[in-house]
Amino acid sequence: MKLTYLGGVFFLFLFQQPRTPALRLDFSEADQAVKILGKEKENIPVLDSDWNSLFSSVPYEKLKQQEASFHNAFSNDDFRHFLQSSQEIAKTDSLVETLKAWKKTDFNKIAERVKGYLPQGAVLCATVFPLIKLSKNSFVWGDAPEKAIFLYVNPSLSQQQFANKVAHESHHIGMSSLEGAQNKLVAGLSDEKRAAFEWLGGFGEGEAMLAAAGSPTIHPHFHDAAAAKAVWDKALLHFNGDIVSLQVFYTAILDGKLKGDDQIQQAAGPFWGTQGPWYTAGYKMCQLIEVHFGRTTLMEAYMDPRKMLVFYNQAARLENSRHHIQLALWSAAFITRLY
Repeated sequence: MKLTYLGGVFFLFLFQQPRTPALRLDFSEADQAVKILGKEKENIPVLDSDWNSLFSSVPYEKLKQQEASFHNAFSNDDFRHFLQSSQEIAKTDSLVETLKAWKKTDFNKIAERVKGYLPQGAVLCATVFPLIKLSKNSFVWGDAPEKAIFLYVNPSLSQQQFANKVAHESHHIGMSSLEGAQNKLVAGLSDEKRAAFEWLGGFGEGEAMLAAAGSPTIHPHFHDAAAAKAVWDKALLHFNGDIVSLQVFYTAILDGKLKGDDQIQQAAGPFWGTQGPWYTAGYKMCQLIEVHFGRTTLMEAYMDPRKMLVFYNQAARLENSRHHIQLALWSAAFITRLY
């Protein structure tokens, strides 16, 4: 809003404030690392100012903070030796081409797709840091509103795969903004029921797979090689058995047989995998709910994962009846125990 005096009259002008983008990009660390690698490849002296620009970049500083917090601290000298290695210098051209392709990604489009799979009240706000770094992992780190997606610059990752990965992690960030509201849903319940509710959040991996795909009719590995699709499809063949195993796991939590993070984490290990049942079974449940009942009902399930089991059972009964198949169902008695 601006008040302006013109010809003896005050005029009130209203200006729409620019919206903060849901996803912000910072390629500065990767760009500077590639610049240094390019110089080393061409035997051009790398100046102190080149290294200082890298070490003072926000992504690099954030990466150092994260690694230190997980007791994986590294020094500037460690990173300097890494970029001076023959293995990394040999990757220079492929890294340049990878970054060039990734920068063509429409991040506003990604954000809109992800927001379409977030319940009302969710907030998506994150910075994406593509990083050339020592370890090859990618992860989300930080607290709102400083959450960041750290993505290892992998030359084998196409632009479409990169976009899918950003969308997947962005969905996790959007859902994490609802944690307070979700906690209120189980505030008066026993410790065992609250723990089971929390671990139903494991299906968030399947939720994120669907959000990244953008539609229940698009294969979650649409942009991947045939081998990756085949691995996913083969894993889905174990869907019925996975539902049984997951119900046993959650029942053990409700019975108090699994207590504390360490015990539960150990028992939950098989459900993560590279893309284990929380991905595949979670995805299939979400997919069927959206196909049969629509996005609004699916978002209700995202908000309260107990309802996901209820809505899935309803969708599975329809599938079983229409296609003469036998999708596993969650026990009604088990679902009742979650409330």
